[in-house]
Amino acid sequence: MRRFFAAPLPREGRVRLGDEMSHHLLRVVRIAAGEQVELFDGEGLVATATLIADDEGVAELELTEAPRRAAPVHARHLLVGIPKGQAMDLAVRLATEAGATHIHPLLLSRSIAKGDRGDRWERIASSAAQQCGRGDVPEILPLATLEQASERLGACARFVAHPGGARGSEVDGPAALLVGPEGGLTDDELRRASALGFARMGLGEWVFRTETACAVGMALLG
Repeated sequence: MRRFFAAPLPREGRVRLGDEMSHHLLRVVRIAAGEQVELFDGEGLVATATLIADDEGVAELELTEAPRRAAPVHARHLLVGIPKGQAMDLAVRLATEAGATHIHPLLLSRSIAKGDRGDRWERIASSAAQQCGRGDVPEILPLATLEQASERLGACARFVAHPGGARGSEVDGPAALLVGPEGGLTDDELRRASALGFARMGLGEWVFRTETACAVGMALLG
């Protein structure tokens, strides 16, 4: 079933999509009157709806059920040192699919800095959430240092992905995972992470690329 963004979602009745979503539904995907789609509001709610009208290019739909919750139960923070090339784009997409609720891009010693590309990463996260069935979209935080990002976390279990650490497992509560860029974290960054409460966590037998580590780590935390 095709999915489209609509906010806010009422408890019942009709919904009119915005111009961009209406164009995509009516002109690109070409949903016909009477067809059902799924709507999500970006805050965790989803609902099935039926297209009932094309009002001069604006899609009007009727909800066929009350909105339901479709979002991770616990906060999942991903702190990731920006890797080179397009790897950060893929890391955002995979982490969204694996359940990250907050993504903190970091400037670490081995990061390849190209400036804050938050707008692009927000679009990627929204697209990934739309594709994978989530009702919410992860929050992309501003580019930060390790210490700045740590201050934003609040009370939660903290882990840093590192070969040789205890194998990660599901955490019943808020959690954060720190993943380094290509080449990993430096010894100094590992010491600083430890001082900030990050325990070393192994992701498995093999060494992963940054984007793979983000997805595997989020999945292990549950």
